[in-house]
Amino acid sequence: MLTAFRDILQRTARSLGIAPAMYLAQAREAWPEIVGPVLAGAAEPRTLRGGVLMVTAAHALAAQEVNLRRDEILREVRQRIPQADLRQIRVVIRMSGGEGA
Repeated sequence: MLTAFRDILQRTARSLGIAPAMYLAQAREAWPEIVGPVLAGAAEPRTLRGGVLMVTAAHALAAQEVNLRRDEILREVRQRIPQADLRQIRVVIRMSGGEGA
């Protein structure tokens, strides 16, 4: 019986505890196809923990766009990476350094 290499990698990643990092890498790779190149340039997946994909946005408009398309994005990521058990997407605005007092 032959086992697909992908299945072997996924089992190994789970046993080593690095599956979330692998799923995040897959989400980052698919991100421009899912949200389009313009939004992908302004918002990106940052972490994936406990079924929550955290996305950082460069500005409020990008964060609003991700929030408005949240259900669509969630559905697409789930279709591409079902083993990630993704339940939620949260968006934060990336703060640039050096601001404030």
